[in-house]
Amino acid sequence: MRNSIINFTNLKRAILCYEYSFLELLAVKIKFFENLLVKWRTPVFLKEIKMANVKSEDKVLHVGCGIFPTASIVFAEKTKTQVVGIDNNKFALKFAKKFVEKKGLSELIKIEFGDGTSYPAKNFDLIFISINVWPIESVLKHLSSNMKKDAKVVCRGVKKDRESLFEKESIKCLYYIEKKTVNPKTISFLLSLK
Repeated sequence: MRNSIINFTNLKRAILCYEYSFLELLAVKIKFFENLLVKWRTPVFLKEIKMANVKSEDKVLHVGCGIFPTASIVFAEKTKTQVVGIDNNKFALKFAKKFVEKKGLSELIKIEFGDGTSYPAKNFDLIFISINVWPIESVLKHLSSNMKKDAKVVCRGVKKDRESLFEKESIKCLYYIEKKTVNPKTISFLLSLK
């Protein structure tokens, strides 16, 4: 029974990932969809910026930046912080790099190939994990031993999926939830190392 729940959750997450990718592809190509996604996503990112108390001198790692790196853009535009957006999909990176250049944000945002389960995270003050990143447990385990002790992690999930993750002993022993904010369809968590 447990395996079928895990498989269903992974299937649901895979479908969600493809939906996001399709919307993001439309957003980098068609101004109407860009405006729509920015309008939809920005209020949530602003809440997360406030929750994490992001400052201009902070360095942010955006894990799973995708085709349309909205989080990277909002963090850079609103706080003037340096952001490195990573994704393990080379197709997505081509679009993300071009979009950052088109926005004139190349001085603040660097887009790179990378995977959250292996990317070096020691130089970052805040690590933002996109909702479509999975397997999230592997990413959180990697980060726990490869990030600054005082760095923070912002992790967003669809209502209950992240809460059940933070109840697992393998994650519960690594992080504590410092704050959380409820959004219309998601919950954002601010995590600190134990």
